[in-house]
Amino acid sequence: MTAYRALAETLDAVAKDRGKLAKIARLAEALAPLEGEELTVAARLLSGNPFAEWEQAVTSVGWSTVARATSEVTGWDLETIGACATAIGDLGEAVGLLLSDEPREPMTILEVDARLRDLSRERKAAGKQAAVAAMLRRASPVEGKYLLKTLSGGLRIGADVTTVEEAVARAFGAGREEVARAHRDSGDIGETATAAREGRLDEIRFRPFHPIGFMLATPIEQAEEVAAELPDFAVEDKYDGIRAHAHKAEGRVALYSRTLDDVTAQFPEVAEALGRIPGSFLLDGEILAWRDGRPVSFFRLQRRLGRKAPSRELLEEIPVAFVAYDCLAREGNTLFESPWTDRRAALDSIAASGDLLVSPVFRAETPADLDRLFDEARERGNEGLMCKRVDSPYQAGKRGRAWRKYKKALATLDVVVTAVQQGNGKRAGMLSDYTFAVRDGDRFVNIGKAYSGLTDEEIRRMGSEFQKLTVAKYGPVRAVEPRVVIEVSFDSIQRSARHKSGFALRFPRIVRLRPDKNPEEADTLETVAGIYERIAAR
Repeated sequence: MTAYRALAETLDAVAKDRGKLAKIARLAEALAPLEGEELTVAARLLSGNPFAEWEQAVTSVGWSTVARATSEVTGWDLETIGACATAIGDLGEAVGLLLSDEPREPMTILEVDARLRDLSRERKAAGKQAAVAAMLRRASPVEGKYLLKTLSGGLRIGADVTTVEEAVARAFGAGREEVARAHRDSGDIGETATAAREGRLDEIRFRPFHPIGFMLATPIEQAEEVAAELPDFAVEDKYDGIRAHAHKAEGRVALYSRTLDDVTAQFPEVAEALGRIPGSFLLDGEILAWRDGRPVSFFRLQRRLGRKAPSRELLEEIPVAFVAYDCLAREGNTLFESPWTDRRAALDSIAASGDLLVSPVFRAETPADLDRLFDEARERGNEGLMCKRVDSPYQAGKRGRAWRKYKKALATLDVVVTAVQQGNGKRAGMLSDYTFAVRDGDRFVNIGKAYSGLTDEEIRRMGSEFQKLTVAKYGPVRAVEPRVVIEVSFDSIQRSARHKSGFALRFPRIVRLRPDKNPEEADTLETVAGIYERIAAR
């Protein structure tokens, strides 16, 4: 029986490896000697997923449960554990440092699997804490670190499930694309690894009702960027909603979000409408707040998000609709590898036989045509445009140039940084998260928080500046003197009680530092209100 510690040490080594090829080689070396159920479980754990995607099982263990279990096992108080996690930026890393390395009876791979499954079935908080504590008592520091990283849903080792797919292919002499297809269709990297070892990847068939990665688009900001390729592109509106895959088979409907969560219960009217459409299918599309035959603001839709059982009143107040724009499977036959033209024909065929909303398709011959279509899409209440190569297959979970999303920032604002916080992952320990404000008379009122847009070098340089400007600390957050001006872009503005300004920016991104501007030159709350009024008037 293989010890779990071997997997944990592999993950630790992968985290230190530089370059994807080195990581693939190390993961392949760990997988190659395994077989049967051990291989199935190991492949899942090495990808950071304790269970197969199709199982839709979760451990539902929060920070508080882990911290209390760690305190129980190590004797360290919660305040110290919290301070360590904040300083390092990762609870698993912190717990790995707090656990002692005294000899313990080793846990096997299959024992860890059994314990995680027991944890997923436990419903009481006290029971979950006891289960986590029991695992930590048996865990060495490296095992404890990666057990908790697995529970938190992020290994942060510079490798993801696609890296494990490549490692499976290398370990067992299988084709990379064949492994990726089998994983996509089965919803289980563990089953895929076992099939690759046994030479039966071609036996895996599509299994509905498990989350599948979405094909992603490369952003463009000017129509000229695709001028030479326009004859090869179909053009659709880019909707401002919640992207979803809709599965229907054997009288059942399920909706999965871009975060791979099952959101069927949140949108019962969508599931009911799709259930009335004949046949079985897998569609890619968008859930939109919908009224009078057109989409309405995403901010209306936000009130529906996260509600597992929306009330009848909420359903009536904020109706939604599903607009389909791709067909990935029909009557049990997958269409991922088929060109967009064939998938669109299948989608149109489904729409002809039932009450299904589908996105209109346009063509553009010149950048001027594309800009005209962009303006018309905005007038219809949508974000912009999607340009899709008509010969492109659907590459689940990948971002490529076969699809381009044409969006323009609504506007930019010059704002003042009022607080900073350490980031996560590769930016753990760096003051990379900026809370910012606009002017309201002689004071500054917060309007948002941005995490992206600056280089690591800029963040390091500004981190030293913000340490000098710090006026107070609140846990991981530093309040700073309002002296640093930055320019931020954003997609929209909504009313918000979270900020003193009464507004919040949607998808803010730092465009650049503005050392040439003083805080007194920052934009005002009046400017923000004016932009909001223009949006609301659409």
